[in-house]
Amino acid sequence: MGLRARRVELTRAAGTTLLVLLAALVLDVLFEGWVQQIFGHAGPRDAKGQLTWVLAGWPKTVKSALFLAVLAVTLAKVALDRSWRDFATKTEAALVALAMVMVAAGLFGGCGPVLIGQSLFVYFRGVIVFFAWRALRPTCRQLKPIVIAVGVIAVLNASVAMAEFAFGLPVFRALGWTELTWARLARADGFFNHPNHLGHFLMVVDLGLLCWFMTLERVSRKWWLLFGFLAFGLSATQSRESTIGFVLGAAVMWWFRRGSVKPVVIAAVLVLGFAGLQVAIPKNQATVADRLAGVFNAIGGGKPKPSGKDDPAASRQETRIVFFKQGAGLLVRRPLLGYGVGQFGGTVAYQHDPYWYDTLVDNKLDPAHPDFPLAGAHPDQVDSFWLHLTVETGLLGLAFYLLWLYFLISPIVRARQRDSLLRSWAPALIAASVVIAVLSPALEDQLYPVLLFTVLGWAWAAPGAGSPLPAALPRSR
Repeated sequence: MGLRARRVELTRAAGTTLLVLLAALVLDVLFEGWVQQIFGHAGPRDAKGQLTWVLAGWPKTVKSALFLAVLAVTLAKVALDRSWRDFATKTEAALVALAMVMVAAGLFGGCGPVLIGQSLFVYFRGVIVFFAWRALRPTCRQLKPIVIAVGVIAVLNASVAMAEFAFGLPVFRALGWTELTWARLARADGFFNHPNHLGHFLMVVDLGLLCWFMTLERVSRKWWLLFGFLAFGLSATQSRESTIGFVLGAAVMWWFRRGSVKPVVIAAVLVLGFAGLQVAIPKNQATVADRLAGVFNAIGGGKPKPSGKDDPAASRQETRIVFFKQGAGLLVRRPLLGYGVGQFGGTVAYQHDPYWYDTLVDNKLDPAHPDFPLAGAHPDQVDSFWLHLTVETGLLGLAFYLLWLYFLISPIVRARQRDSLLRSWAPALIAASVVIAVLSPALEDQLYPVLLFTVLGWAWAAPGAGSPLPAALPRSR
């Protein structure tokens, strides 16, 4: 066998391996939270004497191993294909500049190299998926099984969400969940460990369906029934950010395509109508009223209630708004490069220092006067990606991140094949991502980056970049 033939064989093997690994990673993140729960075990009793539940740790290890395997095979395939120049675009330059700003923020914030490396991995692990799909350049035949599998999982989760909506606690317990907070708030989470994760997933799938609908001359009733089914599942999560993200994404999709507005209007009416139905249900009205009161209390100021009933003089305040106000106060002290990656909330900061909220500015460790009061929130998460990013890397980091997003999407927007499904889906998702990242850590969590950068990777590999993907799916007759 000649050297050329041997390299072709190795390239084919690397492509097959990469496709299998990417499919495994997508499926892994869709079930990670539930698998952690099912394979967990009972832990010590808490202060109230109730048993705690310790989640299984090996699913996260498997996921990290998949990311690293995908990266290794991607590098091997690029080397075999000699396609390095395909990854020397303005987007990569913007990414390198952003990474340099983050490293500088870490160094000025007193972070060690290990902490900086762990933080950058969490910030950018989705990018590994983006590069992998571009290196693979999959065909429709290769993608079809993955798309079908994800669609089946979406329908399964929507079905479970409906059951949770209809029957409540028994369904949550049947799935093995021991943390029943969401059940008591009537928020469905399916096979995910948070309702917002299910909401983000169904939002991505619904936007993909709508994008496909807009390539068709006529959408049959059965497809609209499927869309409505998934839209109801989305509403059962009561994920407001996902609902807003869908509506904004749909508007961007229509503006980008400038086609018939009818599918967009029908889709928006279904999503907003089902979301409104959730608000109208009596058992949910008290929760909505409490959240709205918390928003007004937080805007007006006053003393927040950290745990709910400890201080009669304290008022219920919306945690996100309290965090934004406190974050702005911190940022005034270090506006340019922030406090350093791995220093402000998130799993990396919590694992490095469980008391990060009390040692952010200094090392006084005074529980009565923490540097960043948590107002009853868990210390391992900050419920806003943009707040997390800005406090850790400053206004400079925020500016470079937004610049990188621009270079991610601008080649797709400028592409000539504007009738491409993928080239419409990707801008819609970027617009939705900007919104949901205000209210959640979506852009660095365990699920959403894999979904987002999969769609972006497919769009970058679409026609115009040398991919065999067609400009659009076949139109129905």
